[in-house]
Amino acid sequence: MSDNGTRPSGDTLYDGDLFKHDAVNQLMGLEDIDGSPVAPAEMRSWLFFGSTCSPITGVAFGFFIPLIIQALSAGSGFESTDHSKPCNTTAANFSCVVQMGSLYIDTTSVYFYSVTIAAILQMFLFVALGSLADHGATRKKLMLNFSIAGAVACILFPAITRNDQYWLGLILLIIVSVSVGMSWVFVYAYLPLLSRMSPAFLIHAHDKSLTPDQLTDELEVVTNHISGRGFAWGSVADVFLLLVISVLAMFFTPPASLPSTYALQVGIAVCGIFWLQGIFVAHRWLRERPGPPLPEGANLFTFSLKKVGTAISKFRELRNLFLFLLGWAMYSDAFGTLSTVAILLAQSVLGFTTIDTLILAFEVFICAFVGIFFFKTLQTYSKLSSKRILQIQSLMYIVIPLWGLIGLIPGSPIGFKAKIEVFVLSGVHGLLIGATQSTCRTLFSQLLPPGCESEFFSLYEITDRGASFIGPLIVAAIDDHTSNKLNAFYFLMVTFSLAFILFSFVDIEKGIQEGRAYGRKDRRLDRR
Repeated sequence: MSDNGTRPSGDTLYDGDLFKHDAVNQLMGLEDIDGSPVAPAEMRSWLFFGSTCSPITGVAFGFFIPLIIQALSAGSGFESTDHSKPCNTTAANFSCVVQMGSLYIDTTSVYFYSVTIAAILQMFLFVALGSLADHGATRKKLMLNFSIAGAVACILFPAITRNDQYWLGLILLIIVSVSVGMSWVFVYAYLPLLSRMSPAFLIHAHDKSLTPDQLTDELEVVTNHISGRGFAWGSVADVFLLLVISVLAMFFTPPASLPSTYALQVGIAVCGIFWLQGIFVAHRWLRERPGPPLPEGANLFTFSLKKVGTAISKFRELRNLFLFLLGWAMYSDAFGTLSTVAILLAQSVLGFTTIDTLILAFEVFICAFVGIFFFKTLQTYSKLSSKRILQIQSLMYIVIPLWGLIGLIPGSPIGFKAKIEVFVLSGVHGLLIGATQSTCRTLFSQLLPPGCESEFFSLYEITDRGASFIGPLIVAAIDDHTSNKLNAFYFLMVTFSLAFILFSFVDIEKGIQEGRAYGRKDRRLDRR
């Protein structure tokens, strides 16, 4: 189809007979989706847009926004043991609180509680808007509008010129978090569409001798490739933005009247400007790829809520998809919380400087880039399934909180007691973080009912961003009520272990069949 919904003519990769192929109909499922082959410019625009979102989650939230919020709140806070004394942030293993109303909250917990609020807001938006992107020409518009809001909020971070304006930082944090989370919903929703209409897959789709299972295998290869490229582009963008922020941190000395984190705040603004470039490219070259119109008589504001509610109620029909989602909820919450716990622990307990943090960030992103290709090569030569690769990755993640718990043993010389341990285990985290997200995204896209991409990717983001308030909330409570930040690793150890168990019970082949059947049934209901 063209952007106005008409199918192209004379294309060597598409003709009217394509959807007469029974295997293609079973796999792709729908006659009224945009069936236009993906042009190189469109694929590059999608990859580039995703790469401009990546530094927001990877660089800004992965390292610097937590440090900025903790430093600003500590700069206007008090010693936790004596609320009459200003916080001494130069002391080793400092512990400070900030007053909010009648409450005194640990300065580390301030960030986690803010992320919890953002996650809850995202959850409501995911539910309310997810299904709308599968109908009509709204997917691209929503993606770009949320991105504009997030980019502007990033650019406003340098407006925080005093420590006691940390509240403004919290507001901007919430806006950016919600905006980038919603943007990722629509970025992810494009993946199965672009994979199914990729020339690399359409060549196989024309082969009428292939069975649905054989086409599924070919689609998995194509989806893995596109997903891996997406994370590779994102890793390159992360390192590029990190270089820019490093130069700012090393050569830009803010006046004494400004917060000590001001160079990092300018760095967040640079991330926002970079995000705007992705918005322009996507607006120019990414196709809308509209879905069918809303069913006759459907209410714009309640349709998505009903669709998500219906999808959740179909647990028995999509058992493996929901089992995967439950595992993903725990897994993404665990590795997302782990990253923030590690960086705040490194700063407040081990005395990491800004330069130490920048080196750590470079290590993680370089390892992430290597990790994507390492696991892709491992899968290619070992012939291991994506599910088996995910099991290996989740087992490796369990090692990190286990190491942290060793530090709770009295007299133990290891267990995040020295900076070198943080650098070594952050390298492990880096090798896993990009690769495991790519693996999860690939597996989930295979389980999706055709034509319900945004609807179910909104559930994917609900379980990711929505459920992600659990980790920060629990860790914040641990920080507020215990004297040792290593106690957070108990929670992370349990969560990673449960995720591994849940992933092990997912039957991918059966889940694909469940998705196909649901997609055909759902479209028939929409047409009534």
